[in-house]
Amino acid sequence: MSHFSVLVVGNDVEKQMAPYHEFECTGDDNEFVQDVDKTEEARKEYASHTETRYKDAEGGLHDPYGPEFKNFYREFTPEEVEKHDTRMLGSGSGGGISWTSNDWGDGKGYRAKVHFLPEGWAEVEVKTPDVEPFATFVEGYYGHKPLVFGEAPDLAGEHKYGYIQLDENHEVVKVIDRTNPEKKWDWFEIGGRWNGFFRLKGLAVGVLGKPGLQAMNEDYEPRFGNRADVAFKEDIDIEGMRDEAGEEAGTNYDLYLRETDGFPTHVSWEQIKENNRTGKLDEDGEPEVNYGAARDEYGVQPAVKALRKNKETMWFEPDNFLCTRDEYIERARKSAISTFAVVKDGKWHERGEMGWWGAVSNEKGRDDWNSQFASLIDDLPGNTLLTVVDCHI
Repeated sequence: MSHFSVLVVGNDVEKQMAPYHEFECTGDDNEFVQDVDKTEEARKEYASHTETRYKDAEGGLHDPYGPEFKNFYREFTPEEVEKHDTRMLGSGSGGGISWTSNDWGDGKGYRAKVHFLPEGWAEVEVKTPDVEPFATFVEGYYGHKPLVFGEAPDLAGEHKYGYIQLDENHEVVKVIDRTNPEKKWDWFEIGGRWNGFFRLKGLAVGVLGKPGLQAMNEDYEPRFGNRADVAFKEDIDIEGMRDEAGEEAGTNYDLYLRETDGFPTHVSWEQIKENNRTGKLDEDGEPEVNYGAARDEYGVQPAVKALRKNKETMWFEPDNFLCTRDEYIERARKSAISTFAVVKDGKWHERGEMGWWGAVSNEKGRDDWNSQFASLIDDLPGNTLLTVVDCHI
């Protein structure tokens, strides 16, 4: 889950953001919620899915989560009692054992017991179709309730987020997931982590939203005066924001030079990944990378180590400084008023989306995004209302 900033261009922020809500979180059952047929996907998942079972000495299979589950827990031995606080509740593991708590139905109350398998038994993985009907699997996997044959779904109740349609023989006909395929956020607020995003001109006024979690920090200083989260473009000191970003970038670049002075220029993360390809393809058909080895190789570089050691530079992204000071400052100026995504005329666009402004997710794409973003802002009429929101997903 993460936070990201979005610039909403124009009026009706709520209306422009509405098409992109995550229905499963907002519960707002509106025109953007669709019935998505998951039947084919469910059948494929069912065919490849496996279940954990306990196999007894005669080859019989037992469900560890079914009615028999209490049979696979025993009391602590005297030796285990000495090592562990047997009054503990909940679940856990340690010292070669694992335990969970329950009311075991023996009149001794709620307490912890140790998981075990009888001698000669083994834990095995079996194909789901061999031990469970499709209808049962679907209900557990998707969390949707089946419809009584011939009845309509209760969209205000138990079928609000989806349902399973059965025929007269209780066989699955359809698996329906009710969702918003265009979902981008589960909640948002004006300002938030980007509270005071805009710098205002002279006596101009705007609206300041709510601060985010940063307000809990001891050194938090509320934004006020010439800051806002909602303002007309003509009231925003855009050049002032770019100057601020440029000045900060220059300071950071000088700090980078100071901390890495005397060390060789580090090798970029992209090159390190290239050096640690395994020669295989991953599940997406892309060259597989040994990321553990790559992270180690990248992190031991003297310049990278120096930056991470200093609390003033530990959050710097070293690769961002693989350019001249002027280039670094210009990049910061262009990104001064840039957000992760833009909603304009009710349409959502975000960095990394191919086809819009030619942006992609790599560093070149970020620069393209910021340049085009700057052009978008510059081309807007002065009376355009701009709002920055903090989105969560």
